[in-house]
Amino acid sequence: MIDNPLRGRFNAWFLAALDGYMHWKYADIKSVLFKHATSVVVELGPGPGANLRYLPRGTKLIAIEPNRHMHPLLQRRAKQYGIDLDLRELTGERLDLSSASVDFVLSSLVLCTVENPEQVIAEVLRVLKPGGHFVCVEHVAAPTGSANQRLQHVIRRPWKWLFEGCDLCRDTGATLRSSGFSKVEVKPLQLPTMFIPIRHQITAICVK
Repeated sequence: MIDNPLRGRFNAWFLAALDGYMHWKYADIKSVLFKHATSVVVELGPGPGANLRYLPRGTKLIAIEPNRHMHPLLQRRAKQYGIDLDLRELTGERLDLSSASVDFVLSSLVLCTVENPEQVIAEVLRVLKPGGHFVCVEHVAAPTGSANQRLQHVIRRPWKWLFEGCDLCRDTGATLRSSGFSKVEVKPLQLPTMFIPIRHQITAICVK
């Protein structure tokens, strides 16, 4: 879903344009999730760099970002926030990192877009050291029978095409719970956002 140049450019522009709005909505959530970030962090799908402001200056960020149209702004923001950026044009299903080599992996609104979320989480587990953390905030399927669930199913296919594979109907919490982490803490939340299909979200803190 990332090989269409028009869609790739649109999403890079769209996420950059929403940066202030997303910071307003997610600042408190992300500040809590990322507060224990280590000196080396792996981020899945950093896009144009919305999460860099929450990391300490001097952090080494291994950025797994397959959409090359995101790269220029991500690089500029890394310089702005004092982040040591190691940018890799990969997908989360195949990380070119050694097993048990990192302590902290994060993602935000990304596991909805990957082709194989189970494989991505398996890769996260592989590269994490024992006791390492994976943290995320993700939107999920609305409760069964709700008006929002019906809306998600109606617009699922065009939404997925436009937003590079973003699937509105995934149960990411269940995927994380069944993936083999020693501890998984999932908290549901409803985000008051103008983007109604993604109002149902979770935060998760997972320990290998």
